[in-house]
Amino acid sequence: MNGPPTPPAEDQPLPAEQAPAPAATSDAPAAVEVAPDNQLPSPEQSPYYQIFPQIASLAAKGEIQELIELAERADLNGVHDTHPSRLFVTAPLVLGYLIRDEVPPARFALTRLPNSIAVLPLSQALFGVLASTSERKYENVYTRAERLYEMTQASDFPDADLASVISGLTTNFVESFRRRTFALISKAYTSIPLALAQSYLGLPRDQLLAAAESSKWAYDASADVLTPPPASAERPHLNGFVSTPSTLLTFDLVTDSVARLEV
Repeated sequence: MNGPPTPPAEDQPLPAEQAPAPAATSDAPAAVEVAPDNQLPSPEQSPYYQIFPQIASLAAKGEIQELIELAERADLNGVHDTHPSRLFVTAPLVLGYLIRDEVPPARFALTRLPNSIAVLPLSQALFGVLASTSERKYENVYTRAERLYEMTQASDFPDADLASVISGLTTNFVESFRRRTFALISKAYTSIPLALAQSYLGLPRDQLLAAAESSKWAYDASADVLTPPPASAERPHLNGFVSTPSTLLTFDLVTDSVARLEV
């Protein structure tokens, strides 16, 4: 197996992880849920709830940039608002940014939440997904995203409409994160053990082999190793994603991401 060189050490931990309210680093256990009286109250009269149907419509149509712009304006207008219904705007906003792999504004949207909202279970789950995504802790990304999704499916989740939007955006995020990761390992490795590829992509063995075959990867069953197609061939893709030619900037991103997984 040929891999990229190991880059310098990772950046310092996220500011969000150093604040009192956010969750711990991505290697820490999941945040402990707070008491039920910190759950979202009835929000019908809040401006966040009133704009939420527009956000839900944009999410359903996959218009992520438009969702971000609408939610960002609404969230900034209430930057000092401590009403928990603010999460009807902030949660879709954070996931929208993560779908587009825009981590800094996603972090900013969460860290400007007041402590009374930041300690809520939904906020803590978002902090966890953000931390793992920022640090490129691939396995943790999938685990924490699944935890967020499962939270929305619980019978005690405070609002069914919000649950539907968050679960859909979380699924969208996982798919987009997986496509980007597939493109990165296609450029970073001339061959890769199947188990390591599973760690990157968060897929069961059978699903990964099917995706690799459709993307023209070769599989050596005796060595349990995957080999991407030559660089001159059609670029590998996953679920319709086609990667672009590698550049020096891309190489730096690839080597950094690979090193973070293998540390």
